[in-house]
Amino acid sequence: MVRPRRIELSSIQIERLIIHDIPKRLKHDENIKPLYSERESITPDGMRLFFKDKIIEALNNKKAFKICIDTDNTSMVPLWVNDIMTKEENLFIDLSKKIADKLLESQDGVNTAGILLVILCKIVQEKACVIMKLERDKGVQLKLNEETKSFDLQDVENLMLTQKTKIFKVALLLNRDILKINYDGMLTDYQIDMKAKKEIRTFFMSEFLGYKPFADPKFTTQKFYNLTRTFIDSLDDEIQKAEYIQDLNSYIQKNGATISAREFAEDYLKTTEHQNNYKTYIKEKNFSYTSAFLKDSTLIDNKIKKIQLKFANGISIVGDKGTFDNNVKLERIESGEHKGEHKAEVISQIKKVL
Repeated sequence: MVRPRRIELSSIQIERLIIHDIPKRLKHDENIKPLYSERESITPDGMRLFFKDKIIEALNNKKAFKICIDTDNTSMVPLWVNDIMTKEENLFIDLSKKIADKLLESQDGVNTAGILLVILCKIVQEKACVIMKLERDKGVQLKLNEETKSFDLQDVENLMLTQKTKIFKVALLLNRDILKINYDGMLTDYQIDMKAKKEIRTFFMSEFLGYKPFADPKFTTQKFYNLTRTFIDSLDDEIQKAEYIQDLNSYIQKNGATISAREFAEDYLKTTEHQNNYKTYIKEKNFSYTSAFLKDSTLIDNKIKKIQLKFANGISIVGDKGTFDNNVKLERIESGEHKGEHKAEVISQIKKVL
């Protein structure tokens, strides 16, 4: 088996760069078009170093993650990027214009105007492509140099240095076969909430580029947790729900490099009905029920370290991992004035009154 090559971002070498101005797309306005450069931007050594540093800074950010081509997506960007990396050099400008058109098409009325940079580069001596969108403040407009028929890279640098624009989205797109890796690139989008409960999906990555998150352990762990928690929250028995949430938190935090939906169901779900319903639910969500995957709880650590019970009367009980099993007794009142309500008994000493 060939060992995957390590991708060193420091090895990036910018070879060709072109800039297009992307206006804000208004709904039902089919006439609006990008303002294209007709030639590549001149990139002196100092400018190449500046943008190389910005690319590395973005892709080393904690919001960066690996991506792969979404084969169910109709975006042509992966094909155009592959042509940029592998076909004749004279196609670069025309292909970059197609990418600009696709970016404008993918945006809705919410997305701001921006500056698109398409960069052909080398990384570990192999061709790669960087697509960067800078979102600019209102009133900031690039001017096309009438002599060179291109935007001046110095103007873009000045905007970045004066903080009138920010690098919001950067994608490094790679040829996995040549590099002998199992993913197709890296992406940083500063507008993504990495700890959000919903699955990561943005117009830039999905609708525009046609990529999806690589099956990175931190994302599969997050998705497993979110799906399982949603299933548990759908149960009617509040006591059972509290126990299962504690079980889920403990399962993810226990020793072991892998986790799986089937293992959780068989070890923690107490009824055959719950196990069968959970299995059906997981499969309906297109998540593997049987496969084990590497565990990385980075994105959900803040959710699994504590459990909180909120009662209708305003009282809450908060506890760390394992405390509910040993120190909190929950039961449903079956008769009398409070029938149907829940009783919680905390077995411990009072440490402090706040």
